[in-house]
Amino acid sequence: MNEVTFYENIFELSPQYPLTVLEFLKTELQLGKKYVVMDVHTQNGQLSKLLHKHVHLVCSVSSDPQYHVYLKDKFKETSNFLSLNAVPILTSVEEDSIDCLCIDETFSQYDVLRMGIEFERVLRLNSYVLLLQNKLLDIPKTFTNAYLTFIKKNHNEGELVVDLPKQDRLDSFYNNGFTQQKFKNQQWLNWSMLEQYYQTALEKENLSTRPSVLTELKALFEQFEQEGEVHLEYETYLYYGLFNHSVPEISLRKSIFFNVLRPVAFAFYILVKANIYFWKGLYKIKNKLFQGSSS
Repeated sequence: MNEVTFYENIFELSPQYPLTVLEFLKTELQLGKKYVVMDVHTQNGQLSKLLHKHVHLVCSVSSDPQYHVYLKDKFKETSNFLSLNAVPILTSVEEDSIDCLCIDETFSQYDVLRMGIEFERVLRLNSYVLLLQNKLLDIPKTFTNAYLTFIKKNHNEGELVVDLPKQDRLDSFYNNGFTQQKFKNQQWLNWSMLEQYYQTALEKENLSTRPSVLTELKALFEQFEQEGEVHLEYETYLYYGLFNHSVPEISLRKSIFFNVLRPVAFAFYILVKANIYFWKGLYKIKNKLFQGSSS
């Protein structure tokens, strides 16, 4: 498979994020036209494809220099797209310039503490960091279940199916805590697309296949196809939490001032109360004197 076909397949055949993710980001996280979003990936770009029409700027950061060039050409007519070749632990992005940062399964390839330091550097105060990942949904008696069985039979564990991040890794990354959301997702493929989908996945892992394995996949396709297509079921996982979390704090000088002021304020409160009771008492005495003189 030549380089152009390989990158084209990645861009066109990688599962897209569902529109429900976009709606969630816009309604729940208030993502909008003023936002500058960083999309951190190796070979993906699906989030850039989803968001670039809905935000001020998408900055794609890819650690693959060739894919960076491919995306740059792919979005050359898009004025609010910027492609950079960098790794997530060291970018050339200016400090305090990003409103929201998104990362895909590339999250598993780098040290969480070093990523956290770099992300805090480029992010503005109270900015969300999103981790998005698609997981094939193993539903019995579906093509997805049959495809996963086919993968397990012909490949070593973990070669073509990416695991979701572990809880302790997420806890180490999200110092201020995180929330998880799940979205249903699916992808329809004809035979040519399925073959390219599978072979591209092999190419990404530097694996090769045998003609007999492709024959087995073709038989699987014919068993499940409906009107010339099969569909893969996914669940899109979204983890999100705040970085550079800012809670308004009273400065030391203000704290000292308020500590000094507290007894004065209490004394003033006592004086006000005493004043009220004084005038109430005086009013009662006046009333009694007035009643005594009239009788």
